[in-house]
Amino acid sequence: MSAKILIVDDSIVARMSLKSILKDTELAIVEASSGEAALELLAGGLNPVIVFLDLTMAGMGGIEALRAIKASHPGLSVVIVTADIQTRTIESVTALGCAAVVRKPPAKVEILNALARFRSDGRPA
Repeated sequence: MSAKILIVDDSIVARMSLKSILKDTELAIVEASSGEAALELLAGGLNPVIVFLDLTMAGMGGIEALRAIKASHPGLSVVIVTADIQTRTIESVTALGCAAVVRKPPAKVEILNALARFRSDGRPA
């Protein structure tokens, strides 16, 4: 079974952009269009090596989703991908345990660097 990446964003365009960046990795890509959907996937046994999580989503927002993910999967690396890079926001998500914050639209090098640095299985990308 192939290792997986979980992309959580309510924007299909944003998910497609990340998939395009990550397509050449050996990892399978799983998508969730909401925080609730991501938590359902994780509760159902999905064990990704890393999560790329948007903050601004309808329903459960990224901060609430991050809090729930870290409570149930404390060792899982979560990289926030957001247009909201205010100091207060970065401090909040860092305090909740995110591995990194990447500004939208994400640069390919930033996403691949985050993948290489924060894969929770310890293997290089």
